Parts: sequence; structure tokens; C-alpha cells
Amino acid sequence: MDEYRGFQEIVCDDLRLNSFYQNPNDNIFNCLQNEYVLIYGVDGKIKDFYCWTGFTYLPVAYKMIKNSYTGNIKPRNPQQRLAMDLLYNDDITVKILSGCFGSGKDYLMASAALDLVMQGKYDRIMWVRNNVEVKNSKPLGFLPGDAFDKLLPFAMPLADHVGGVDGLESLMDEGKVEVEHLGFIRGRDIKNTIIMCSEAENMTKEHVQLLLGRVGEGSALWLNGDYKQTDHKTFAENNGLMIAVDRLKGHKRFGYVKLLNTERSETAAMADLLD
Repeated sequence: MDEYRGFQEIVCDDLRLNSFYQNPNDNIFNCLQNEYVLIYGVDGKIKDFYCWTGFTYLPVAYKMIKNSYTGNIKPRNPQQRLAMDLLYNDDITVKILSGCFGSGKDYLMASAALDLVMQGKYDRIMWVRNNVEVKNSKPLGFLPGDAFDKLLPFAMPLADHVGGVDGLESLMDEGKVEVEHLGFIRGRDIKNTIIMCSEAENMTKEHVQLLLGRVGEGSALWLNGDYKQTDHKTFAENNGLMIAVDRLKGHKRFGYVKLLNTERSETAAMADLLD
């Protein structure tokens, strides 16, 4: 069975493309609900972007992410365009991005989440991490300081996009960001919040279930990760990110896009050459 990527790539000649445009309510590509379609012409060039809503195919409009921290962000490749559409879809409350090193998972999610909070659509971002050390790295041991000091190393992917530690602390002081440990989530009822979990490949199915169960009225759960970067065999055998995509695909409240290209830098793209 082909891997589910949240989108299909379809080649259409003019006859099939015209038939599609005339009958958008027919699911001729057999998409699951909220699955995207990249339509290519026979010349290999992308003709159009669509999403199957469960009732009809809707065109995917070109979107940009705008906020005062990251500026204007344009999609750098077709999958990023789909990801931006997903992140701004109010009807989808569970959103997952996966992809390789530097594909934009954290960058797009953090930037879009900040934009939505600044627009007033959500009250805050709750940044959640399962504090797992990198595979085969030497443990640091006890970390001094208060809860924020202990969680800060795991919140740096967010801090990198908000002007560093000072920017993160400022947003926390304003109540726009909360940094939380996965172990302190149980029992909470989290409302009007984007619950965002980075490096979610280091979570089990039970961890993802725990997070889903915390999503209260007006909230959404955003996860991202890379299956290839699991840091413990527990997560390789029971990968919550992979299980969530497999079990939730096709649900009306779920959306997923796999990012394919490294966009951070030409040097970062060299990491894949070591496989």
C-alpha cells in the first residue's frame, strides 16, 4: 500500500482536466476527506492545487503567513503551499506536518500559530514537548533553575522564530505563549489554544491520545515531526505520530501534509546524503 502523504500527485491531459473542472463534486481521484491534489499537465508542470472536502474539490488559494516576528513567509515549494492552506483551515482541529530536516515543519507551524494568536482567533500557543534527549547523546543530568529554565532547551525551536529567548519570555509575559511538559498535561481542559507539539516522532500512541483528550472548546492540536528521527526504540515500535496519521486520515477534523524538500539551506540538505 502506498504511503499516505496527505496529497496525491495526478497527471491529467486536457480532456481529463476539463472533465474535472466541470464536475468538481465527483471524487474522481478517490481522495480521502481533506486530502489534497497536485494536478500536473502532461508536460510535467503543475496546473492546479485542489482539496477534497468530502463533498467537492475546492481550489487551494495562494497564501502567505504574516506576523511581526517572522515577516512575510511565502511557500517555497508545492507541499509548503498545501501546508499553509491546512494551517489556516478553521474546520480542521488536528493538524500534522511531517518531513525531513529543514523542511519547514516548526517554521511554518510556529509562524502561522503566532499569526492566528495575534489575529485573536486563539488566546495563546501552548508549546508542549516530550523531553527526550537525542539518541546516543550523553545526558546532561539535573538542570538548575525553575520550570521555565528546565523547559527552555526544549522550547528553542519556538524561540528561534520569535527573536530568541527574550522574545519567547516577552510572549510568555503577555500570556500569548505557555511552555509545558507533556507529563503535566493530564487532567487539563485547554480552551481557545493552539496546543503545539514539536518533535512528535518521540511520542507514543498513548501520548498523542493524552494530548487529544486535552483539546477543549475553541482549541486545536498541531503536531509535527519526522519518523526517521526517533530517539528511542520505544517510539520506533509505538510511534504516535505515524499511528495518528494512519488512524485519523479521512476524518473531517483531521489534516496532514508531508513536506518533501529541505529548504533551510543547501548545507542542511546534505544531511540526507548520509543515509
